[in-house]
Amino acid sequence: MYRYLFFDADGTLFDFNEAESRAFHQMAAKLGFSASPKQLQTYKVCNEACWRAFERSELTQATLKVKRFEDFFTSEALSLDATLASRIYQSYLSGQGILYKESLPLLDALIEGGYTLYLASNGIAEVQRGRLKQSDTLRYFKDIFISEEIGAQKPAREFFSAMLGRTGLEEKKSECLMIGDSLTSDIQGGATYGLDTIWLNQDGTHKNNTSVQPTYEVHSLSEILSLLSNVCSLHS
Repeated sequence: MYRYLFFDADGTLFDFNEAESRAFHQMAAKLGFSASPKQLQTYKVCNEACWRAFERSELTQATLKVKRFEDFFTSEALSLDATLASRIYQSYLSGQGILYKESLPLLDALIEGGYTLYLASNGIAEVQRGRLKQSDTLRYFKDIFISEEIGAQKPAREFFSAMLGRTGLEEKKSECLMIGDSLTSDIQGGATYGLDTIWLNQDGTHKNNTSVQPTYEVHSLSEILSLLSNVCSLHS
């Protein structure tokens, strides 16, 4: 039976798309240009490509922070300082603690149900800790694991080794679940390290065209509670 739940942050509990959009437009205004919807989409492509490269250990997080803006400015032919843009964007993003509407009810129910919760994020420490504080969600988690602080990122084994080592759960993997929206990060990393996983495929909109197979798949956060209840019943 599962007792220890490791939650990803962005795209799982936090609405990163909305947070990203707000912070991007605030940054653009600060730098003196009015960002169009097309420019936001271009930035998202650049950002996503950098994060995928980071997961593959092709970029460091320090490089990622600036490179996504260098790529964006080059694509848009904008002569702006990428390092300054990164710093401004991170400052605005750290204040965007926007949760999905189901997040707090789920966290409350899990705590009431006796589960121990942890957060496991590939995010930037300053940003993630700022958003956790702003959303008042730190109180739910026994510990917080952020790649920048650990020195390794999901799906690397080093991230999960550090995480389970610090929690003392290496010998209790069968009681742990990794929960996240990313097949290549959360699910692949958890499965490779011997953890069962829940893939949050919001509204069932994504096709799994990879070789990564989650233990469970849900289409909303609210399904997690009933899934856990069913698993508990099967093992009782």
